[in-house]
Amino acid sequence: MLIWEKFRKNIFDNKLVVSGDKILLAVSGGADSMVMATLFSMLTKFLNIDLVVVNFNHKLRKESAKEAKIVENFIKSLNIECVLKNLDTKKYAKQQDISIETAGRQLRYLELENIAKQYKCNKIATAHNMNDNAETVFMWLLRGTGTEGFAGIPTIRKIGKNLSIIRPLLPISRDLIEDYAEKQQIKFCTDKTNFKCDYTRNKVRLNIIPQLKQINPSVINHIYNLSLMIKDEIAYFKNKVNLFISKHVKISSNKIIVNLDFFNRQEKIIQYKILKEIIPDKKRAIQINNITSWLKDKKSKVYNLSKNWIAKKSNKQLKFVSVNRLGKKHT
Repeated sequence: MLIWEKFRKNIFDNKLVVSGDKILLAVSGGADSMVMATLFSMLTKFLNIDLVVVNFNHKLRKESAKEAKIVENFIKSLNIECVLKNLDTKKYAKQQDISIETAGRQLRYLELENIAKQYKCNKIATAHNMNDNAETVFMWLLRGTGTEGFAGIPTIRKIGKNLSIIRPLLPISRDLIEDYAEKQQIKFCTDKTNFKCDYTRNKVRLNIIPQLKQINPSVINHIYNLSLMIKDEIAYFKNKVNLFISKHVKISSNKIIVNLDFFNRQEKIIQYKILKEIIPDKKRAIQINNITSWLKDKKSKVYNLSKNWIAKKSNKQLKFVSVNRLGKKHT
């Protein structure tokens, strides 16, 4: 059972789960999450852990209620507690003035955290897989976020003092998951909206990834391995950046002051990552590059970072100052 071995290896190598954990599993009803629930059920034979499953109905498709029932029956067959939760995604999207896709994601994570606290879970498991990671890398690339986007989806992410999100299926491809579901006769639901190019992720999934797989069938695995390397590089640079900030940057609620002399001594990549960490608004790659170019311009002393912040420079200091503190915007 290759998938079980990959699952266990990820669990134990990254210490995603230890005895005594209580884990909330996010199960949509798709092949990924139904297989994840199955594997966690098997894991209880090896670790002393408690499991709770939650299924969200976003009230966007008429099939959702039927799918929730399929999830509930399957989870009960595994002797795991199952929670069904309705989310008014359209209403939330309208209230927040955001897309349906963004609203659904935000609501899910808000409710996952609330339910985890309610059931006293210390971990939340989502069924993101290797394909999801590749799609995420391309989405970040399209947004121009810099090299950090190549790190993809984190295997584990803390969202509070006593709560973490874990992704135990991340090293496993979607093909392997679906093959396992078929062989083990695990019933799962197929969301038809996944085959519509209405959302950016679907466009990447349906158009870009298949073409890349035609060029190289192993591209999903290669992107995942790249993400692992980038994560290690990010950790290395983060340590260097944090050391610089602790020594040469003063941060308050309305002002950030950088020792420009020491900043200018840093390598270009370190300068970029320092700015990425400290600038208070619009942290996109193009903005950081613009600031770097402005710092080399001896004539211009003020840079309008956003409607809320400006940057000012002198021979010895770089300052980011809140516009509200100044009372007006500099030009």
